Amino acid sequence: MTSYQKGMARLLASASLAAIATPVVAQEQATSPALEDIVVTAQKREERLQDTPLAVTALSEATIEARDITDASDLSAVAPNLIATITPSSTANVALFIRGIGTAEPILTIDAPVSLYVDGVVLGRSTGAVFDLVELERIEVLRGPQGTLYGRNTTGGAVNLIAKKPADEFGAKGTISYGNLDYKQARVTLDTGQWGDTGLRSKLSYLHKERDGYFNDLNQPDGNDPGAYNLDAFTIAISYDHGGPFRANYTFDFNDRHSWAVPFQVVAMRPDIFAYLNVSPQLGGNAPVVARERLDALRLDMGPIHDKVQGHGLSMELDLGDNLMLKSLTGRRMWDNRQTNGDLDGNSGLVGFVVSPAILAPPNPFIPLGVRTVNLFSASNTRHQDQWSQEFNLVGNFDSLDFVFGAFYFDEDSSENNPQFLTIVQPLANPIPLGPGISTPGFGINIATGPKYQHESTSKALFGQATWHATDKLSITGGLRYTWDKKHLDQETTFRRDLTRKFNEPTWSASVDYEWNDDIMTYARVATGYLAGGFNARSANAGFDPEKITSYEAGVKSELFDRRLRLNLAAFYAKYKDIQVQQFVAGSGGATSITVNAGKATYQGIEAEAMAVPIDGLTFNATIGYVDRDYQEFLVLDPATNTIVDEADNAKFGYSPATTINLGGQYELPPFDFGTFTARLDYTYRGKVYYHPLTRFAPFNDVISDDSVGLLDGRLTLSDIAIGGSKAALSVWGKNLTNANYQNAGIDFGSLGFAGVAWAEKRTYGMDLKFEF
Repeated sequence: MTSYQKGMARLLASASLAAIATPVVAQEQATSPALEDIVVTAQKREERLQDTPLAVTALSEATIEARDITDASDLSAVAPNLIATITPSSTANVALFIRGIGTAEPILTIDAPVSLYVDGVVLGRSTGAVFDLVELERIEVLRGPQGTLYGRNTTGGAVNLIAKKPADEFGAKGTISYGNLDYKQARVTLDTGQWGDTGLRSKLSYLHKERDGYFNDLNQPDGNDPGAYNLDAFTIAISYDHGGPFRANYTFDFNDRHSWAVPFQVVAMRPDIFAYLNVSPQLGGNAPVVARERLDALRLDMGPIHDKVQGHGLSMELDLGDNLMLKSLTGRRMWDNRQTNGDLDGNSGLVGFVVSPAILAPPNPFIPLGVRTVNLFSASNTRHQDQWSQEFNLVGNFDSLDFVFGAFYFDEDSSENNPQFLTIVQPLANPIPLGPGISTPGFGINIATGPKYQHESTSKALFGQATWHATDKLSITGGLRYTWDKKHLDQETTFRRDLTRKFNEPTWSASVDYEWNDDIMTYARVATGYLAGGFNARSANAGFDPEKITSYEAGVKSELFDRRLRLNLAAFYAKYKDIQVQQFVAGSGGATSITVNAGKATYQGIEAEAMAVPIDGLTFNATIGYVDRDYQEFLVLDPATNTIVDEADNAKFGYSPATTINLGGQYELPPFDFGTFTARLDYTYRGKVYYHPLTRFAPFNDVISDDSVGLLDGRLTLSDIAIGGSKAALSVWGKNLTNANYQNAGIDFGSLGFAGVAWAEKRTYGMDLKFEF
């Protein structure tokens, strides 16, 4: 055991002893405010958060509303070691990382190691995952591999979004918002209540939201600036519960989103490429812009993005007896995306001396084409994804045994047509004159490339998990799952091929937990995970294999001082094998991003979550996460020697920081005759972030890395304003109040010779008017 692991063990042991000792003092306290219980379904059955022997963060409806969380992109501030970031390709794509594990790769042939679920239905893609659910009842973040109950593609963890079910009584609520950047929102929800004595209830929700961009594109009006969006969403939910053994819930959600991608700015460029582009103004074009500091305006060459997301979900439950229930979960989801002219070179209107692409193939003829428009990199995209899933659960308990058995089926069809346009720049030994006083130090080669393919994926699994309550304090849990995956790629360009691969893998988990008293529980858990292999649709290689993880975790869950303080701790150590990473590799057509099985890595870290209500009306929350990652093996092909080399000592982990901190405080004043004042502040910190594993293939990786950043959000609310027979609330809010500069992403285009960053939002603010009757 390393000194680091010994330190974590001592920390957990000390915390456990301190927690066990504390209630003796707490029992002497007078009646005081207490934390509410949160019920979760992380183990496919309802149980208290504090009784669940794994690392889970759960947010209640009140907390979700107070923090204004509406979709997956808002999740970074909710749990330790959780990062959610918008990718450069689309404002509808989110990259989720848990404990340093995740991917920002948007191509549809690659799965993500953190899965997102909506009412129990898995989303097959993180692309298109930023859609609004008009009313959320609960969010659950499961950290660490969930290979038994959730299956493949949860090596990092899983996130459950649970929508609010139709209410028993008639009611309506709405929100009208306005903010800077001409932000407007209208949100309304109608509950019909029960339809007579039928047991049927329904909920109808509608949302419209729009905003100008947060970065000035000098080639576009404000409404088309980077980061702008205009979306409409609605949800229809119908539930049936007549008090008998059968219950059902059906939900349909639809999102129609028009947007403009986040701003991309070039921050580094090879000197010979800059010298070539710097001749552009003399040839009648624009000057190249390269700057490391954040600029407020650029001339970009961006087109609109249109996303349509829709989904059907049907859950049915049938009680087979007092202690046995059969549950069915059926899901159908579709996503369509169209993007024109996605600009990832941060410039427009560049011109230069261009030669024919024939120079790239023997006998390499030099055929001048004259002065032409050049694009360092731009792309359009048309994508479609259609998935269907079915899961059955048999949930029950007999005497001292709780169990869940299940079967799962997933079928997905997707397609992508991603034409890309790029310019390869080559220096000249002797500049070529182009006119009086004008000469070019290099030449460009305009390339049209990009993948076009259809992809099919099916997954089947059988699983089971059982918990034996050996005593009234000691419980032992074990689970096993077996997964069969099949993937098929029909690729039209850039390489014509038809490939099929099959994978199958067992995953298992085992845990033991001990309840020292009503307020303290400790647990230890071992779990495995499996991320399916797949294909690289951008290159000619055969694809990549599954990655596998074995994780060891120990934790303490406690509620102290008469339940005024909830303190949960976890320490983990994970071993990765055949880890999947993204690399840029050079080729005759420029640089291509592919997924490879790099080798082996270990992850170890600690997590702490606390929530406290020291006095009536005052609530504090805090989470701290730290993960230490280390490659034991990182094998790559050295193009200079055509040999395999181990870069483990130099490799970095992309997109996720070592440290995350979330702090929050909320104070609700005693009610006044005219309403109730509430003030809330939230602070989120994340450490330094890199975006590529190696400078060997991404020479500007250090340049585009993003330093640590802290974000401060605030909200002031006057609620319980009586207006006739209804209630209203007025809030003023601000996000990123200190106007911090930080990045959503960074891309080093490798052999293309430039790199850039996608800037995140600066300060936003506004007000909400809510009503309910």
